[in-house]
Amino acid sequence: MRVELDRYSLRISGVRKLIRAGSLHYFRLPSPALWRDRLEKMRQAGLNAVELCYPWNYHSETRGDYDFTGIRDVDRLHDMVEEVGLYLIARPGPYIGADIDLGGLPAWILRDPSLVPRCRLRERAAFSLEFMKAMREWFEQVVPRFATRSNLILVQVENEYTVPAPYSGVRLDLWDLLIRWFGNSTLANLARGRSHPDSLFQAGAERGWGQTCLYMRELSRALRELGCEVPIFHNDLSPTRGRQTDVDLMGLDRYPIRRLDRDWRNNRKTFAGFTGDEVSLAAHRPQDAIFYPQLQAGWHDSWGGPGYARVRALLGPESIENVSQAALAERATLWSYSVFCGGTTWGYMGSPDVYTSYDCGAPIAEAGETGARYEAVRRLNEFIDRFEEDLVETERVEPGDRGSWCPEHLVTRQGPRRRFVFLRNTTRRPKRVPTREDTRTELAPWETQIRVYGADGQLEGVSPEPLRWSPPQVGTPPPLPRLERWTFANTSPQLDPAYDDSAWSALSRAQIERGRVDMDSLGVHYGFIWYRGSFHGPLDRLLLDARHCYAVYINRELVAAGDQFQNRWGVGPDGARMRRVSLREVRLNKGRNVIVILVESLGHNKGFVDDGANPRGIVRIDDGASPIHWRFRGGLVRGERGMNPVVAFEGVERTGNQEVVLPHGWTGGPNGVGLYETRFRMEGVDLKQRSLALVFDPGRGKANLYLNGYLIGRYWPERGPQQRFVLPLGVLEADQDNHLAIAVWKRSRRAALGKVRLELI
Repeated sequence: MRVELDRYSLRISGVRKLIRAGSLHYFRLPSPALWRDRLEKMRQAGLNAVELCYPWNYHSETRGDYDFTGIRDVDRLHDMVEEVGLYLIARPGPYIGADIDLGGLPAWILRDPSLVPRCRLRERAAFSLEFMKAMREWFEQVVPRFATRSNLILVQVENEYTVPAPYSGVRLDLWDLLIRWFGNSTLANLARGRSHPDSLFQAGAERGWGQTCLYMRELSRALRELGCEVPIFHNDLSPTRGRQTDVDLMGLDRYPIRRLDRDWRNNRKTFAGFTGDEVSLAAHRPQDAIFYPQLQAGWHDSWGGPGYARVRALLGPESIENVSQAALAERATLWSYSVFCGGTTWGYMGSPDVYTSYDCGAPIAEAGETGARYEAVRRLNEFIDRFEEDLVETERVEPGDRGSWCPEHLVTRQGPRRRFVFLRNTTRRPKRVPTREDTRTELAPWETQIRVYGADGQLEGVSPEPLRWSPPQVGTPPPLPRLERWTFANTSPQLDPAYDDSAWSALSRAQIERGRVDMDSLGVHYGFIWYRGSFHGPLDRLLLDARHCYAVYINRELVAAGDQFQNRWGVGPDGARMRRVSLREVRLNKGRNVIVILVESLGHNKGFVDDGANPRGIVRIDDGASPIHWRFRGGLVRGERGMNPVVAFEGVERTGNQEVVLPHGWTGGPNGVGLYETRFRMEGVDLKQRSLALVFDPGRGKANLYLNGYLIGRYWPERGPQQRFVLPLGVLEADQDNHLAIAVWKRSRRAALGKVRLELI
């Protein structure tokens, strides 16, 4: 298959194609059983391509070790893509973004100071031979797996490499202080809302802001040497500044709806950002087609956010109709909906700004169900298929002396045989437009309409009317197992002063004094870390900077707990500070005392502004002159390791086992972590047709949710919003016993687990 391109479109084996792809995060679907279902639904929606990004950290948690088996078997995934009949767009990185830890880079690179991640330092080019060696090893593992695939049409290098102002300003030290003062949400909205003037555009400079850099050229060269023969592209953030020209095809992000605290329908300029993309590209590369590698099909929610039911309602089918038609109005013939399939950010994979669910209001939801937004895409693709031969080769028709038809006239485009007139109503009220025909003369609220005229001037078609969606009726669900009887045990015996921690790693005084006690310095990159120390007599003082969530215990008793999570955006500094732990009411022995500090990382920043190395765990600690002998261990429960842990629960420490019925809570001991466990079997339910979820009633205390050992949920009832957790088929065993464990972290006087129930979606 030969893939060529020009200023209009891709030509595949000599035939022009209008490429409509969707992103599929296979790493958020931890079961190959789910991959084919999502691919088939994408094809049924009228898409003709799938975009796959390959997280380096998902396949290589340890340097030199690579895993492409089981839930990481991308060769099997590629086979499915071919069998379903979709073209493949591959994104091997090395940086992918995707709202995951370090943007997909493996955290082990943070331990080697000779490696400069992404060859970029404070958003400026800083070519790093050591990073390129590591990247080359990764590329040698992943690129040959897709390079020779017969359906491969495009390959992306890197992602959003140049960070334009004002986003770049969030890396400044002043931003750290401002986060503490004003909170991150206010500042994030300020940064998103500001614009940068076109006069800032600088072409051709060999620098971080420039249009060309050695890093990009070396990435492209590596792809060619490893067998990639299709066009290589990059996805830029700004249409005017920092566009990467060391690729065959330039692409552009378009996410017009980023605020979840207001209705986009109240802003008449919501989609105005598309206007001018065609002109801007022509100023850089007039020979390129218009390409949107990330065209908004959803948006991620954050801890404490409104929740995905609200996100889906906020976006509505109108938003995906409008972004698609806005792309066509700018001559786009290639785009990839991001994200088209929701998923589950299982384990400790997420960056700090996302929680477990990554539904995003996507056309295909996290649990696999489809609705109004999916149907809007399917109907629009039927229209595009009908007129594809003209839509792939259009030119803008400039208005005559009389100007546009009417205020709602957006643009007119001429194809080889047909003319396309774009009309847009940017209000909440219907608008009548002066057309020559009686067909569809009224624009619905927030409708973009495309009217198609033949060479004879006759109307040949109109884009679909705005969708009026009624959810299908669902029958009475079958009875599901009731999760009422549980066992409960203390799973943190390390709080006991008599506990033997000799198997833990020692922490030297020199490490503390040099400030090398954070998780990455200790090789514990993800999730939780326990610090355990012993000292004699009084404790002078205790000042602590621990990120993101922590609890301090002395001689079994909870002394302090808190969160250093001021930056919910997950971009830029953390806004953290040293906090004094009050020792006023702590009962200390004259002899030996034991202090235990448990810290949870919510993930590394995604590295958007070179902030992925922000430290996690204990960043600074001041215990005065008290000689404390420290040891440490990773994992909330014993045996938990890595970014995507699968825990063998038979090896987990437990004391004080008892049977309980939910809801269940406790005050006093045990402090630390309490473990609830039960088993259930699913029978008489077709789990290929309906997905299963676990729903929590309100409780108290952060919790990890494990299904058959897989960490498939992180629950934070005090922060929210997630209370329903999808149990992915494949991790969930049909017609077999399933082991369910919930580890509740007691960080206050009382902890509680409310009722938990199964629910079909």
